Amino acid sequence: MPSNSWSPPRAKVQLKLSIQRLRLLASKKTQLAKTTRRDIAAQLEKGKLESARIKVEQVLGEDTMVELLEVLELYCELLLARFGLLEGVKEVDPGVSEAVIGIIHAAPRTELKELHILRDMLISKGGRDFALDAIDNVGNCVPERISSKLIISQPPSDLVDLYLYEIAKAYSIDWVPESLSAATEPSALPAPTPLAAPSTPSKPTAPLPPFDASSLPQTPPVAPSEADHTVILKSSLPSPGLVAPAPTSAVGGKVVEKEVEKPKEKPKEKEKEEDEFEALSRRFAELKKR
Repeated sequence: MPSNSWSPPRAKVQLKLSIQRLRLLASKKTQLAKTTRRDIAAQLEKGKLESARIKVEQVLGEDTMVELLEVLELYCELLLARFGLLEGVKEVDPGVSEAVIGIIHAAPRTELKELHILRDMLISKGGRDFALDAIDNVGNCVPERISSKLIISQPPSDLVDLYLYEIAKAYSIDWVPESLSAATEPSALPAPTPLAAPSTPSKPTAPLPPFDASSLPQTPPVAPSEADHTVILKSSLPSPGLVAPAPTSAVGGKVVEKEVEKPKEKPKEKEKEEDEFEALSRRFAELKKR
């Protein structure tokens, strides 16, 4: 049996080998692209712009190839997951036709021997007509995610400048392409629009009326005999009839209220009481003589 003929066990093994090789090659190209970016940053720092542009075009091509390898790896994983549709059907099932067509069309653009062997097996599985349509992209049967990455053309200058600008920012290099620097000049920026004046003037706030203390409720006077059982609120507002609280003094950290001195009795009242007492004494003495 030729090595390129369809064999389900060998095809499954070849799918697994192709996934590993695609993954390794994509990782290798990614590391090389990082090294190339450092070289581009060094060229920018030295002012060698033309050399940096050429290297950027090379990096763009390598990035596109990495994307193609990732898509082919995804197709191989899909065929491995749906291998029953390949194994039990004579023709290529629609559920796996996109992956089969993509591998047949793009495998010659890669440098993987394992993927080339898998492509020959899929051609043997699909037949001659199916393989020719996939190779020539008859009726645009090749997926766009594959065909768009196989177009060989010079990248536009705007894309190259943008790529250079991103590399310069990543490596802290003061370089801006002319297309971006012209757009960021102050003259290119639109003039600020002045703020419009309010259409209606704001109403002046009315002044507050003067404070009238007579409108407050008056507190009735408190008798001195009831002051011990009355709660007196202190206020800075003058009000007639209020009894001043008893003065206090601090003794040993405690507040002690001072006793309010009682008003002295008038001398006339004392003389009146003495006259009444003498009159009573005289009457008592007269009663004893009887």
